[in-house]
Amino acid sequence: MPNRLFELVALGPELRDEAKRQGRGVNESYLLVHRVMVEAFRENLDRIASDGLREYLSSRLKQRLHDQAA
Repeated sequence: MPNRLFELVALGPELRDEAKRQGRGVNESYLLVHRVMVEAFRENLDRIASDGLREYLSSRLKQRLHDQAA
């Protein structure tokens, strides 16, 4: 599990950039990624394939972006 935590943290900047590409400001992007990460840290990430972690987190971020737009 510790390696998964490092993977998770390493994906933070990518997710922030993704939020910024969706038109969010810098602070809002950081806040959205923070919320996604907090949820992810509470989950059992071992059930997600290593190559699917980015996709999983990206989909969670997109859901948050969508929820905020609604």
